[in-house]
Amino acid sequence: MSSSPNIKIYVCHHKPSPYIKNECIVPIQVGRKLSKNSLDYCIGDDTGINISEKNKSWCELTAIYWAWKNDDADYYGLMHYRRYLSFKSHHDYTVINKLDEDIVIEHKLDPENIKNICAEQDIITGPVWNVHPVGLPWKIMSNYEQYSLDHYKKDLDIVIEIVKEKYPKYYLALLESLYSTSCFFANVAIMKREYFHEYCTFLFGVLEEAELKIDISEYDSYQSRIWGFIAERMINAYVLYARRAYENIRVSTAGLMYLAESPIINNQEVLNLIKHKQIENKILLNEDIHICMSFDDRYYAHASAAIESIVDNAHAKQEIIFDLLCDENLTENKRNLLLNGLKPNIKINFIEINPSLFSSLPLNRSYISLNTYYRLVIHKVLPNVHKVIYMDSDMICVDDIAKLWTENLDGKCIGASLDEGGVLQSRRLLLGADNNYFNAGMIVFDLNKIREKYDDVFNEYMINFYINNREISLQDQDILNITFKDETKILPLKWNVNSRMFTANDLERKYNMQQEAETLQDIGILHFTDRRKPWTLTCVHPLRDLYWGYRKRNPHAPMSKQDKFIERYAGKITYRISGGFILVKVFGLNLKLNKSLVAKVLRTLKINF
Repeated sequence: MSSSPNIKIYVCHHKPSPYIKNECIVPIQVGRKLSKNSLDYCIGDDTGINISEKNKSWCELTAIYWAWKNDDADYYGLMHYRRYLSFKSHHDYTVINKLDEDIVIEHKLDPENIKNICAEQDIITGPVWNVHPVGLPWKIMSNYEQYSLDHYKKDLDIVIEIVKEKYPKYYLALLESLYSTSCFFANVAIMKREYFHEYCTFLFGVLEEAELKIDISEYDSYQSRIWGFIAERMINAYVLYARRAYENIRVSTAGLMYLAESPIINNQEVLNLIKHKQIENKILLNEDIHICMSFDDRYYAHASAAIESIVDNAHAKQEIIFDLLCDENLTENKRNLLLNGLKPNIKINFIEINPSLFSSLPLNRSYISLNTYYRLVIHKVLPNVHKVIYMDSDMICVDDIAKLWTENLDGKCIGASLDEGGVLQSRRLLLGADNNYFNAGMIVFDLNKIREKYDDVFNEYMINFYINNREISLQDQDILNITFKDETKILPLKWNVNSRMFTANDLERKYNMQQEAETLQDIGILHFTDRRKPWTLTCVHPLRDLYWGYRKRNPHAPMSKQDKFIERYAGKITYRISGGFILVKVFGLNLKLNKSLVAKVLRTLKINF
């Protein structure tokens, strides 16, 4: 090999996207033979010896096959249009919102760095991570268990038998890899020529035989990508085999960066549109609007801001009844404060819930309490109410709630908006490629329809929980999505505008950036999703001041010194964790701080970081 190795890292594209293109990084359009459009910045996988027509089920493997059969390089690699190796580190996962020269230099993706790094290695993979279900990082499992959970176990068993019978030298490595609890994902790797060709002979030899034995004609569009999924397991097995078979082989990992383009948002324009809504004519309905919430003393101040925002944006004479599902953790003191000074057209009812009903259900996030499950008994505890809007306490309403109340549910049991990572969640729960996974922060419940359709809907909820317990990571939201899979009307995104609409979103969702942009021109309810709430120091949400505006209007939820500090400095402090350190940016200054020391100081200050 020459001192300057010939390196070809193919980056798979199937639609127009930002790209990197240089001497070493080559964009390739996968499935071009099936596509109506040709990406002019890519080479195609449909020339020479190819399997381009198999792309729907072979995925990125059509690019690997093309490189194997048609290119002559010293090193071969694969990346994706949204997933790039980062030579900046060996393990970090970074979300980026652009691909430009600065990114190329920072992550060492220029030809000079790539050649220098590859010349010192034989195989470079993506970061190796623990294997676990989505959203349950503490529930470590084997690669075999995860495949069986997400896909069809029988298919992997067939592949194992083929390897045992026809490729026995890889059999032990395959078994060891499948029963390991860590791996690298997405078939992203770079290999020196001799290892790449050996790997491809193994990979395609096995999969071509498996293709003859496995019928995927009834698989949905996601499960049909079977060969890409199985290849993820096989490349891990091959790397393990190579480590054992070749004494001096050099294997290392690189970091991974994910391209999630950020929307271009004019924050002032969005705020002006919200302010304009406040002076619009409001709807006065000739019926009560029932709003249901559930919170305890810890969330009292935040819930009071949500309640204030609903009342403020409704017609001054609209009758609104707040049905608060609670237990002893919403104390008498806080209840009295909520009742103090109510307008004549606003009522609050406290509905007592027995928490022991839900004691066996999981709480997977520190900011979630058992109250999240109380909505599962709305139909029981509000027997004389025909419809209710359920809202989480980390929401702020910025439009007339009567508009939501009058949304047509088309005979469905519930109405809700799509979730910010719904495609991924549908896959996790095996709900099908076409499923509409919704966010449960805001749900319109047609209680009459629910009672009519289900003899005992609470039993339905609980049965679905126990049957699907291994996969549930988003509490009642998962249970509701499973139960009402075919009984949900998807409502406009405006009624549940999540935080990721304002930043780069690395989650797969059913809606696109154009729909996001349209939604931000007509926001109905802001939902401060994830951990960085407006009342946390690291919140960077551009509309967090709307929360503080309503929070300060409640004289019964006075601001503490900590609140005032957070209101003033939130968003001005950003950080990321790297190893045992926290890399902090404060007012333009970059600091590297000891993680344990920072945690101790923040605990002393009682600041939620």
